Amino acid sequence: MKKMIIVAALGLFGIQFANAQVKKGDVLVGGNVGIATSSEKVDGTDGKTTSTTFNISPKAGYALSDKWMVGVFVGTDFTNSKDKTVEPNTELKSTVIAPGIFVRNYHMLGEKVALFGEANVAYGFGTVKANDTKTASVNSIDANIVPGISYFVNKRFVLEGVFGGINYSNVKSTNEINNVETTNSSFNFDFTKKFRVGVSFLF
Repeated sequence: MKKMIIVAALGLFGIQFANAQVKKGDVLVGGNVGIATSSEKVDGTDGKTTSTTFNISPKAGYALSDKWMVGVFVGTDFTNSKDKTVEPNTELKSTVIAPGIFVRNYHMLGEKVALFGEANVAYGFGTVKANDTKTASVNSIDANIVPGISYFVNKRFVLEGVFGGINYSNVKSTNEINNVETTNSSFNFDFTKKFRVGVSFLF
């Protein structure tokens, strides 16, 4: 009898473990928000530079299976930087809108929790203002591989957290006054530097 109970319990656990919350044909609608701040003080002076970036990224996806999802998103970044190391002080504001596509792979850990890896790429465009005067236009290509975690509150409501990851970006800036173009490329490992949270709904 005890053996039957143990076998039944193990069987039930196996079913629970294998029961995926994401099903083929599901549609995901949601997004995430994030904020990052930095401050750097110049030695020997009272001046410092500060920067705050706020981003919001709505997205929609379609489940090809209980493990794979593809979709689209629109990333929006708002950055405000203040340089108090020189006179007069300079305030820079940038706005970038970046539509893109993503591919996500889920690995369930029981019924409620899933780890996922996501690859995404986006093309961005925006402006930079210095003391409220437009100084440059910006175009960018941004590609990321990021790890994340999902918590299924129920079959429809999902909480998500996304950690930094691997990032490649190529940014071209065009000066509004003389039309001089500047291009900067970077490749970063940001696993511990960024964290974004979000909510999604499955239909």
